[in-house]
Amino acid sequence: MIYDLQKASVMKRFMAFLLDFILVIILITGFMWVFSAVTGYDNYSNSLSEQMTQIEQKHGIPEITKEYEIDIDTYASLTEEERNKYPEEIRNTLETCIKEINSDTEISKTYMMIISLTITMISLSVFFAVLIAEFIIPICLKNGQTVGKKIFSIAVMRIDGVKVTPVIMFVRSILGKYTVEIMIPLIILLMAFLGVGSIVTFGVVVLIVLFEIGLMIFTKTNSMIHDVLSSTVTVDLASQMIFDSPEAKQEYQLRIHQEDAKNANY
Repeated sequence: MIYDLQKASVMKRFMAFLLDFILVIILITGFMWVFSAVTGYDNYSNSLSEQMTQIEQKHGIPEITKEYEIDIDTYASLTEEERNKYPEEIRNTLETCIKEINSDTEISKTYMMIISLTITMISLSVFFAVLIAEFIIPICLKNGQTVGKKIFSIAVMRIDGVKVTPVIMFVRSILGKYTVEIMIPLIILLMAFLGVGSIVTFGVVVLIVLFEIGLMIFTKTNSMIHDVLSSTVTVDLASQMIFDSPEAKQEYQLRIHQEDAKNANY
C-alpha cells in the first residue's frame, strides 16, 4: 500500500460511472412512478387530452387531420409560408381552434398543473436517486464507494489522503453532482423544451460542460466540479493507503521517516 496519491485510471472511473448512471436511471424511473401515482399525474394528463379533444371535435379537426394529414400541434409549429399552402378555410379553422384552446381557462390551469408536477417530480426523483446512489450507499460502503466504484475497486478520499466524512460526501454528491452538474443543466434544458429558455441560458450548459472537460484535462488529479467543491480525489483502492485522520497520516509518515533514518545508519 502507498500513501502517495494513486489516482484511479480514467477507464475505471468511466466504467464505474456507467454502472452508477444505470442505477440512478432505474431509481429515477421508480421514484417518478411513485410520485406520478401519489399526485394523480395521469389524471391531469388525461383531463387535458379530453378537454383539447372536445374543442378539436367541435371544429372538425379530426376530419381535417385525416384529409390533409395536419394536426393542431404540427400546424402551430409551421411558418407563415408553410401555412399558406393549405386552403384558407382550413387555415381559419385550425387557427380558430388554436385560439380557443389557448384562451380556455380550464385547459390553461390543467396545463400549468402538469408542468408544475413534471418539474417537481423530476427534481425530487433525481434528488432521491442521487441521495441514495451517491451519498447513502457510499456512506454504507465506506471510502466514498458507490456500487460502480466498489465493483472496480476505486474509492474517494480527501486530497490529503484522509477518509471522507459524511459532510464531505454530502457536499460532493448533493451540492456538486445534484445541484451544479445535474439540476442546473436539466432545468435549463426543460426551460428550452417549454420554450422559455434563451441562447444565454443554453450557454450556461455549454460553459459547465467545457469547465468539466477543462478540469478533467488540466488538473493534476483529473477532478470534476464535485471533486473541486469537496476537495476529494478518486483513487485506486488496491494500492492507495487512506488514513482515518490527518494525525494518523502524520504518525505513519513519522514512523516511516524514523525507520528510514535507522536503516541509513547501518
